[in-house]
Amino acid sequence: MLNSFFQAICRVGIFMICAQALLHFRAQETYEKYLKMLVSIMILIQLFIPVGVFFMGGKGDETAEALRQFKQDMEAGIQAAEETAAVADAILEQMTLEEVRSRMEEQAAEQAEEQTEEQEDHGTMTQNSGRENIEVEPIEPVSIGTGSPETQEGR
Repeated sequence: MLNSFFQAICRVGIFMICAQALLHFRAQETYEKYLKMLVSIMILIQLFIPVGVFFMGGKGDETAEALRQFKQDMEAGIQAAEETAAVADAILEQMTLEEVRSRMEEQAAEQAEEQTEEQEDHGTMTQNSGRENIEVEPIEPVSIGTGSPETQEGR
């Protein structure tokens, strides 16, 4: 029994040395109070484990069984949460697909409306152009070259 207390004291001593080194090389001073609180809790846990074993005596098996049951309950809760999250993701995905489809249909309707308006505008333009007869004369091509104008005319 005393051997377990001495082992616990040795573990706590080594842990305290490592914790002090960690506190010394911390990233910022603002984290110091949080690190000290975390180290204090860890030291208390290390000290109370042998004390708890001493007072509980043979009840360690019952505690271990209670911890196993707690672990199983937590795993069941995690699994249920994952299933619920999967269902929620499926619903969200379906809603997103429906939203995309509705927006695509709206865009298609807008494009069809614009095309209809363009065709109507084009129809009125062709009707108006039928009234006006404009003759267009062809344009002669222009050649650009280097040299004098007389040599250009001879070509």
